[in-house]
Amino acid sequence: MHKKILSLIFGMTMVVLFSSSAFPEPLTPKLCKKKVIAAAKLLKKKGKDAFAELKDPKGPFIFADGKGYIWIHNLDGIMIMHPIKPALDGKGLMDMRDTNGVYLFVAMNEIVEEKGAGWIPYVWPKPGKKESSPKVSYVMLVEVDGHEYVVGSGMYDITAKDIKKQFPGDAIYE
Repeated sequence: MHKKILSLIFGMTMVVLFSSSAFPEPLTPKLCKKKVIAAAKLLKKKGKDAFAELKDPKGPFIFADGKGYIWIHNLDGIMIMHPIKPALDGKGLMDMRDTNGVYLFVAMNEIVEEKGAGWIPYVWPKPGKKESSPKVSYVMLVEVDGHEYVVGSGMYDITAKDIKKQFPGDAIYE
């Protein structure tokens, strides 16, 4: 009986150790793009009811151990939903630019209006840092109940050159 209990405890420990939550999927451009596409499909299916699922900290749209997430803004540059910084919700972002002068949300809106989806390279400080690092975001235009939304996700330490190699057919803002 004692061996059975130990075997059961060992088996349960192995399941926990080797589960996907113990080893989250690494944040990559491919994962960001995959999550944006999945979020766009969810929005088309559920409309605004999808926002709760997109913000759920235990759901699939806050991913890669919390380093990746989905945000939504509109073509007027208003943040509709930001799960990590909810204080941005309802704020106008069209004047926001990086240290190189790139107007981030203007660029995002331009590429989705022209191509439907694409990559925006820019520089931005990592959380808790002052100096800027290379960052790239994938954005996609989605129409839901007569409203146009821009769904996006991004990551640090990736450049336009990296994106061109990995996704040669994708639109990239330059």
